[in-house]
Amino acid sequence: MLLTVKEMEVLCIFYDGTLSSTLDLLRHAEAEGTAPPSRAADINSLIEKLSKVKEGDNICLAFDSEE
Repeated sequence: MLLTVKEMEVLCIFYDGTLSSTLDLLRHAEAEGTAPPSRAADINSLIEKLSKVKEGDNICLAFDSEE
């Protein structure tokens, strides 16, 4: 699975030890609106991606291509 730099930033901020705990924390932040509004899209995208992670999956950082 590839994460954007912004998704990885959000993951670093909300990481809570396990996948399920991290997802719970992200969903709580989304529901409560405690995260900055400018990061809402990144949080939503990260929740969607992490919800599909299976045991043993790798998560990598995808850099934007320079044009």
